[in-house]
Amino acid sequence: MMTRKGYILVEGHGEVQAAGNLVARLSADVGIDLPWSRPIRWPNLHLKDGLVKGANFIRAKRDAGALLVLRDEDDACPRDRGPEMAGCLRQINLPFPSAVVLLHPEYEVLFLPCLDRIAGQSLEGRPGLQDNTVWDGDCWEARRGVKEWLTRHFPPGRSYKPTVDQLPMTRMLDFDRLREADLPCFGTLERAVAFLGQSLETGDVYPR
Repeated sequence: MMTRKGYILVEGHGEVQAAGNLVARLSADVGIDLPWSRPIRWPNLHLKDGLVKGANFIRAKRDAGALLVLRDEDDACPRDRGPEMAGCLRQINLPFPSAVVLLHPEYEVLFLPCLDRIAGQSLEGRPGLQDNTVWDGDCWEARRGVKEWLTRHFPPGRSYKPTVDQLPMTRMLDFDRLREADLPCFGTLERAVAFLGQSLETGDVYPR
């Protein structure tokens, strides 16, 4: 019998590796036994046409068992935009469960509650965030430009580069710390992963 896999569509180059690590670890953490394929970078996920084309690309895969669309959202409110995108997936009647998760304002917001674990650590042999780096925002999701903020806290001459830094920093994420921080988009991701694992063999869509 063919093993069904979860597929992930992302926008950025860095997420191709980092999102795979994040979702696989989180699935194991919440007790979801679903193997995940390497994330696929797909254009125009912010547009209905791009989203539908990406979902139909996954539909054509014989081993597709679930779909997670994971992208940044730094403009619209995720509470409105997430259900809107989920509605687009609902209209095309995928034969497996699907979910939309919007990281607000961007993927790197996940690092902020875990800075005490990440700061001062080498990133696979490269200098990382300077020791004692702390977040100075009013709340986790309040400020756009998290990538630029991270760069300002790297050593002189070193900048944050998603393609090389996102994965090693993702590996340092502590899920309990993220839960304690009550980071909204992480809570959405955790619920989405649990939903997909519990809704196999259905065409249900998250958020409902």
